[in-house]
Amino acid sequence: MSAADPQLDRTLTFLRARYAEMGLPVRAMPDGRCLLVSLPVGPAPFESPAGPLVIERIVFTTIDAGRIKCLRPRPFFGLPIIDVRDARDATGIEAAIRRAWRERVRGLRDVERWLSGMFIESELVEGGSTLAFQLPGESPDARVHLNERQTAILPSRGPLEGLPLDAPGERLAPLDRALDSGADLECHLSARLDALRRAGQKREAARRTQVALDAEEEPAPTRDALPAPAPRAAAPIRHRPRVLLVGSQLLEDGDLREALGQQGFRIATARSEPEALMRLARTTPDLVVSEYALGRSDGATLVAATRSVAGIEGVPVVLLDDAKHEARRAAARAVGAAGYIVGPRDPRRFVARLGQLVASPGKRRFTRYAGRFDARLQGLTAPCIATEVGRGGVFLATDADVALHTAMRCEVALPEVGRELGFEGEVLYRAEAQGALPGIGLRFRDISADDEEALIAYLAAREQGRLDR
Repeated sequence: MSAADPQLDRTLTFLRARYAEMGLPVRAMPDGRCLLVSLPVGPAPFESPAGPLVIERIVFTTIDAGRIKCLRPRPFFGLPIIDVRDARDATGIEAAIRRAWRERVRGLRDVERWLSGMFIESELVEGGSTLAFQLPGESPDARVHLNERQTAILPSRGPLEGLPLDAPGERLAPLDRALDSGADLECHLSARLDALRRAGQKREAARRTQVALDAEEEPAPTRDALPAPAPRAAAPIRHRPRVLLVGSQLLEDGDLREALGQQGFRIATARSEPEALMRLARTTPDLVVSEYALGRSDGATLVAATRSVAGIEGVPVVLLDDAKHEARRAAARAVGAAGYIVGPRDPRRFVARLGQLVASPGKRRFTRYAGRFDARLQGLTAPCIATEVGRGGVFLATDADVALHTAMRCEVALPEVGRELGFEGEVLYRAEAQGALPGIGLRFRDISADDEEALIAYLAAREQGRLDR
């Protein structure tokens, strides 16, 4: 916790004492801006359209002094932020969560009856927390989602895939009560999709035309002009950091993507919070940059959700907003966002600031898990053991004399999952023998998607085991 923000310190101290008094396991997140709490729940099942859900505990994070966001199990992640100011004990918090869940279930059952009455086949997805159905003529992965009668969430796949939208909220289609047949509903949604598709194609064509015009307007150099000073040679990029861009507008920001590419960033994208969390379940970025407005979610909720992902609790998340909102800024600070930036941005300066953030180990520290794993460094005969494994890299106990920033091929065996991981690493630091094993810290530079998913699954299992103790 930062001494520069005594109010935040007091709030977390109060919350920690409050939940500890309730007998709930609680721990501060690495950035010290919110708490992760494990709530055992009573034996009564949670009723859902899919049948009773028997749940032993719910993990939630604090948003501020009076609100929480459920993170696990998966069906509860879709619940809105819950007010627990009136809860006097753990039973009161559980009651507030159960009320929010009952409200969600009522909405789902209403939607299910409505769709069934129009002979539209739907299924429960995302752990039974939302309904989905396929529009005629669309691919199976381009499905409409509903968890209330008034609004449908149009698919980002299919007709809208890769197209710029004015705002993420464009994919939310209001549903008129007059839609009383399946054909009317499907026509209504198909027409909405087609209109968004045509508008997106038009915007994309206009953007490309403007780029071409801007290129033509650049003045050609004259023969009498003085030669421009030679640019400074850029420092060699040893590590190409990965950044995850979240939000439709960021995905279409060509200037930002160009600036990131010039600075050596590797870019991954997600249009929504659920899509971002799916990516974080398979890959590990050095940094997340997200729009604050994310349709049915928001940046503060995304930050809180990342804090529950095993091994990357400290990954920095920067939130961008079009206009200043004090409530949003307060929420961003409360959940530990690395930054809340408002208004137009100069892409080059902004990316330079991101580079400084990524270069600061204290601001992007990943959890490392202790163990003893057989390891091999290609080209070296010195024995080595991996004594710490994390999403960002490994620590190898070895007497091998390796220079800093050397790129090395490494293999580490994970017997618990019956797999050997192979990756290209970069030597970040050496640890001398001072009461501990000498060795080297190796950061991942290149690891296959399969090996990375296997590693993340292993770390998630380790994290879950620690939380459940």
